[in-house]
Amino acid sequence: MVVEELAAYLSAQGLGVLGTDMWLHVSPNEPDEQMTIIEYAGDEPEFTQNDRGVDTENPRVQIAVRSEQPEVARLRAEQVYQALMKIRNELLNGTRILWCRPIDVPALAGRDDSGRFLVTCNFNVKKELTNVS
Repeated sequence: MVVEELAAYLSAQGLGVLGTDMWLHVSPNEPDEQMTIIEYAGDEPEFTQNDRGVDTENPRVQIAVRSEQPEVARLRAEQVYQALMKIRNELLNGTRILWCRPIDVPALAGRDDSGRFLVTCNFNVKKELTNVS
């Protein structure tokens, strides 16, 4: 899954620790300071000429950073935004990520039910088909 590959990349960049302050798909209530990587529908997969199988996939991901202080959430989202834009032809967790392009810039999305600030940004990702055998 693309979220796992991106989590591994961000962890290697020192921007989060999976299960501590970085989560996949869902945001637990604690800790207050955290990031969630969420995959959602992207563009259709691509085929290469007469191949019968998919060559590349194009999922989208949202990065949601939460903090009690808006400037802390924005700074971390900005760091993640800049790190993900640098991905070019990287082999991550056995999957080749060709690129990760921002759809938008980090922006305040509001507050959660506990009043913590949420800053989000979204990306188009182009990746080779993940081997599931």
